[in-house]
Amino acid sequence: MEFSIEPYVGVGKILLGMTSQQIENILRIKPRKFKKFEDDEFETDAFDMCYVYYKDPGVCEAIEFFKPAIVTLNGTNLIGESYKDVKNLFLMLDEETEYEDTGLTSYKYGVGIYAPFAEDDPLEPVEGVIIFENGYYD
Repeated sequence: MEFSIEPYVGVGKILLGMTSQQIENILRIKPRKFKKFEDDEFETDAFDMCYVYYKDPGVCEAIEFFKPAIVTLNGTNLIGESYKDVKNLFLMLDEETEYEDTGLTSYKYGVGIYAPFAEDDPLEPVEGVIIFENGYYD
């Protein structure tokens, strides 16, 4: 499935602020539910291509994608591309992007990129993309 990021709104037809049932209806797949952390208030929905995280009152606050999903920003695919290429994209799009050893975070676009060896091997592919609501990391 292909998902186009609309910053701080959602991806494709999935919108931040939707309920688990609304997202399940859009994807037409029953998720596996689990708690990522023991003290999580809400269960995470696990689909074959993403995890969906919820907050009170049971609405989506973030979506974390991985293969086989195709996730695009401004028409550019992010998952499976080299971290170097994705980093170069964000260097052009957002001068305030924060870079870490395992990826980057753009608060301008509400997007985080995960590449486990980003710093040591920038040609390694991006493994994950998280789309989050404003204030998610506060």
